[in-house]
Amino acid sequence: MDLKDIKLEYIREELNQKDLNKDPIQQIQKWFKEAQISEISYPNAVTLATVNKHGIPSTRIVLIKEITNDGIIFFTDYTSQKGIDLECNNNVSILFFWKELDRQIRISGLATKLSKEDSKEYFYTRSRDAQISALASNQSSAVSKEELVSRVKSINKEFEGKEIKFPETWGGYIVSYNSFEFWQGRPNRLHDRFQYEKKTENWNIQRLSP
Repeated sequence: MDLKDIKLEYIREELNQKDLNKDPIQQIQKWFKEAQISEISYPNAVTLATVNKHGIPSTRIVLIKEITNDGIIFFTDYTSQKGIDLECNNNVSILFFWKELDRQIRISGLATKLSKEDSKEYFYTRSRDAQISALASNQSSAVSKEELVSRVKSINKEFEGKEIKFPETWGGYIVSYNSFEFWQGRPNRLHDRFQYEKKTENWNIQRLSP
Protein backbone atom coordinates (compact mmCIF):
# COMPACT_ATOMS: atom_id res chain seq x y z
CA MET A 1 0.00 0.00 0.00
CA ASP A 2 1.67 3.18 -1.23
CA LEU A 3 0.46 6.24 0.70
CA LYS A 4 2.87 8.83 -0.69
CA ASP A 5 0.16 10.38 -2.87
CA ILE A 6 -1.86 11.44 0.18
CA LYS A 7 -1.09 15.13 0.44
CA LEU A 8 -1.90 17.19 3.50
CA GLU A 9 -1.67 20.94 3.81
CA TYR A 10 -1.79 23.01 6.96
CA ILE A 11 -3.34 26.44 6.64
CA ARG A 12 -4.01 27.51 10.23
CA GLU A 13 -2.71 30.74 11.71
CA GLU A 14 0.77 30.78 13.17
CA LEU A 15 1.59 30.22 16.82
CA ASN A 16 3.96 32.77 18.33
CA GLN A 17 5.76 32.51 21.64
CA LYS A 18 4.40 35.89 22.74
CA ASP A 19 0.89 34.46 22.48
CA LEU A 20 1.63 31.47 24.72
CA ASN A 21 0.62 31.50 28.36
CA LYS A 22 3.62 31.23 30.68
CA ASP A 23 1.71 28.48 32.51
CA PRO A 24 1.34 25.38 30.28
CA ILE A 25 -1.73 24.16 32.18
CA GLN A 26 -3.54 27.39 31.36
CA GLN A 27 -2.36 27.03 27.75
CA ILE A 28 -3.87 23.52 27.63
CA GLN A 29 -7.13 24.83 29.03
CA LYS A 30 -7.21 27.59 26.40
CA TRP A 31 -6.66 25.15 23.53
CA PHE A 32 -9.10 22.65 24.99
CA LYS A 33 -11.86 25.26 25.15
CA GLU A 34 -11.14 26.16 21.52
CA ALA A 35 -11.40 22.47 20.61
CA GLN A 36 -14.79 22.30 22.34
CA ILE A 37 -15.99 25.44 20.55
CA SER A 38 -14.92 23.81 17.26
CA GLU A 39 -17.18 20.85 18.19
CA ILE A 40 -14.41 18.31 17.76
CA SER A 41 -15.56 14.76 18.49
CA TYR A 42 -14.08 13.45 21.74
CA PRO A 43 -11.78 16.44 22.44
CA ASN A 44 -10.67 14.66 25.64
CA ALA A 45 -9.44 11.57 23.78
CA VAL A 46 -5.66 11.12 23.97
CA THR A 47 -3.07 8.59 22.93
CA LEU A 48 -1.47 7.16 26.05
CA ALA A 49 1.93 5.49 25.65
CA THR A 50 3.35 3.10 28.25
CA VAL A 51 6.35 0.77 28.32
CA ASN A 52 6.35 -2.78 29.74
CA LYS A 53 9.07 -4.50 31.77
CA HIS A 54 10.79 -5.62 28.56
CA GLY A 55 11.01 -2.06 27.24
CA ILE A 56 8.32 -2.66 24.62
CA PRO A 57 5.98 0.33 24.14
CA SER A 58 2.20 0.18 23.86
CA THR A 59 -0.26 2.88 22.84
CA ARG A 60 -4.02 3.18 23.12
CA ILE A 61 -6.71 5.85 23.21
CA VAL A 62 -8.07 6.80 26.63
CA LEU A 63 -10.49 9.51 27.71
CA ILE A 64 -9.12 12.17 30.02
CA LYS A 65 -11.54 13.02 32.81
CA GLU A 66 -9.84 16.00 34.44
CA ILE A 67 -7.01 18.46 33.83
CA THR A 68 -5.72 19.89 37.10
CA ASN A 69 -2.74 21.93 38.23
CA ASP A 70 -1.22 18.72 39.59
CA GLY A 71 -1.79 16.45 36.61
CA ILE A 72 -4.06 14.80 34.07
CA ILE A 73 -6.53 12.18 35.30
CA PHE A 74 -7.89 9.06 33.61
CA PHE A 75 -9.48 5.83 34.83
CA THR A 76 -8.92 2.19 33.94
CA ASP A 77 -8.67 -1.38 35.22
CA TYR A 78 -5.44 -1.73 37.19
CA THR A 79 -5.02 -5.30 35.89
CA SER A 80 -5.19 -4.15 32.24
CA GLN A 81 -2.11 -4.05 30.02
CA LYS A 82 -1.60 -0.36 30.76
CA GLY A 83 -2.01 -1.00 34.49
CA ILE A 84 0.56 -3.80 34.41
CA ASP A 85 2.95 -1.58 32.44
CA LEU A 86 2.57 1.25 34.93
CA GLU A 87 3.36 -1.05 37.86
CA CYS A 88 6.88 -1.55 36.54
CA ASN A 89 7.43 1.77 34.77
CA ASN A 90 5.21 4.75 35.47
CA ASN A 91 6.79 7.03 32.86
CA VAL A 92 4.12 7.88 30.30
CA SER A 93 3.54 10.08 27.28
CA ILE A 94 0.16 11.63 26.46
CA LEU A 95 -0.80 13.08 23.09
CA PHE A 96 -3.82 15.24 22.29
CA PHE A 97 -4.42 15.49 18.51
CA TRP A 98 -7.05 17.77 17.04
CA LYS A 99 -6.86 17.47 13.25
CA GLU A 100 -9.62 20.03 12.72
CA LEU A 101 -7.35 22.65 14.30
CA ASP A 102 -4.05 21.13 13.10
CA ARG A 103 -2.90 20.99 16.71
CA GLN A 104 -1.11 18.57 18.99
CA ILE A 105 -0.17 18.71 22.67
CA ARG A 106 2.46 16.25 23.86
CA ILE A 107 2.94 15.72 27.61
CA SER A 108 5.40 13.53 29.48
CA GLY A 109 5.07 12.70 33.14
CA LEU A 110 4.74 10.10 35.86
CA ALA A 111 1.49 8.22 36.47
CA THR A 112 0.46 7.45 40.05
CA LYS A 113 -2.76 5.92 41.35
CA LEU A 114 -5.50 8.10 42.74
CA SER A 115 -6.80 7.29 46.19
CA LYS A 116 -9.49 4.64 46.42
CA GLU A 117 -11.88 7.28 47.74
CA ASP A 118 -11.36 9.51 44.68
CA SER A 119 -11.76 6.54 42.34
CA LYS A 120 -14.98 5.44 44.04
CA GLU A 121 -16.37 8.96 43.91
CA TYR A 122 -15.93 9.06 40.14
CA PHE A 123 -17.08 5.45 39.65
CA TYR A 124 -20.52 6.22 41.05
CA THR A 125 -20.98 9.17 38.68
CA ARG A 126 -20.81 6.75 35.73
CA SER A 127 -23.90 5.21 34.19
CA ARG A 128 -25.09 1.93 35.73
CA ASP A 129 -24.23 0.09 32.50
CA ALA A 130 -20.68 1.47 32.61
CA GLN A 131 -20.36 0.37 36.25
CA ILE A 132 -21.48 -3.14 35.33
CA SER A 133 -19.06 -3.22 32.42
CA ALA A 134 -16.15 -2.32 34.70
CA LEU A 135 -17.09 -5.12 37.09
CA ALA A 136 -17.68 -7.69 34.35
CA SER A 137 -14.54 -7.07 32.31
CA ASN A 138 -11.09 -8.32 33.21
CA GLN A 139 -9.63 -5.76 30.83
CA SER A 140 -7.02 -6.99 28.32
CA SER A 141 -7.52 -10.66 29.25
CA ALA A 142 -8.79 -13.23 26.73
CA VAL A 143 -12.55 -13.82 26.79
CA SER A 144 -15.28 -15.11 24.51
CA LYS A 145 -18.24 -12.91 23.63
CA GLU A 146 -20.58 -15.44 25.24
CA GLU A 147 -18.64 -15.43 28.50
CA LEU A 148 -18.63 -11.63 28.66
CA VAL A 149 -22.38 -11.42 28.00
CA SER A 150 -22.95 -14.07 30.66
CA ARG A 151 -20.95 -12.06 33.22
CA VAL A 152 -22.95 -8.92 32.48
CA LYS A 153 -26.25 -10.80 32.89
CA SER A 154 -25.04 -12.36 36.14
CA ILE A 155 -23.98 -9.01 37.62
CA ASN A 156 -27.23 -7.38 36.53
CA LYS A 157 -29.15 -10.13 38.32
CA GLU A 158 -26.94 -10.05 41.44
CA PHE A 159 -27.29 -6.29 41.92
CA GLU A 160 -30.86 -5.84 40.70
CA GLY A 161 -32.34 -3.01 42.74
CA LYS A 162 -29.06 -2.53 44.60
CA GLU A 163 -25.93 -0.39 44.27
CA ILE A 164 -23.25 -1.91 42.04
CA LYS A 165 -20.25 -3.18 43.96
CA PHE A 166 -17.12 -1.08 43.44
CA PRO A 167 -14.49 -3.19 41.64
CA GLU A 168 -11.32 -3.30 43.73
CA THR A 169 -9.05 -3.49 40.65
CA TRP A 170 -10.51 -0.38 38.99
CA GLY A 171 -9.49 3.23 39.55
CA GLY A 172 -7.78 6.37 38.44
CA TYR A 173 -4.30 7.61 37.65
CA ILE A 174 -2.97 11.14 37.76
CA VAL A 175 -0.13 11.96 35.38
CA SER A 176 2.21 14.65 36.69
CA TYR A 177 3.80 17.18 34.34
CA ASN A 178 7.46 16.87 33.34
CA SER A 179 7.33 18.57 29.95
CA PHE A 180 4.89 19.86 27.34
CA GLU A 181 5.04 20.47 23.63
CA PHE A 182 2.48 22.56 21.77
CA TRP A 183 2.41 21.95 18.01
CA GLN A 184 0.59 24.04 15.43
CA GLY A 185 0.57 22.80 11.84
CA ARG A 186 1.77 25.40 9.32
CA PRO A 187 2.13 25.62 5.52
CA ASN A 188 5.08 23.91 3.83
CA ARG A 189 5.72 21.83 6.97
CA LEU A 190 7.23 24.83 8.78
CA HIS A 191 5.24 23.93 11.88
CA ASP A 192 5.30 25.99 15.07
CA ARG A 193 6.53 23.90 18.01
CA PHE A 194 7.11 25.12 21.54
CA GLN A 195 8.43 23.08 24.45
CA TYR A 196 7.85 23.82 28.12
CA GLU A 197 10.36 22.42 30.63
CA LYS A 198 10.34 23.05 34.37
CA LYS A 199 13.17 25.18 35.69
CA THR A 200 12.90 25.54 39.49
CA GLU A 201 9.51 27.23 40.02
CA ASN A 202 9.01 28.49 36.48
CA TRP A 203 8.59 26.94 33.05
CA ASN A 204 11.21 27.55 30.37
CA ILE A 205 9.72 27.90 26.86
CA GLN A 206 11.72 27.35 23.70
CA ARG A 207 10.87 26.99 20.02
CA LEU A 208 11.76 23.66 18.42
CA SER A 209 12.62 23.03 14.78
CA PRO A 210 9.63 21.72 12.84
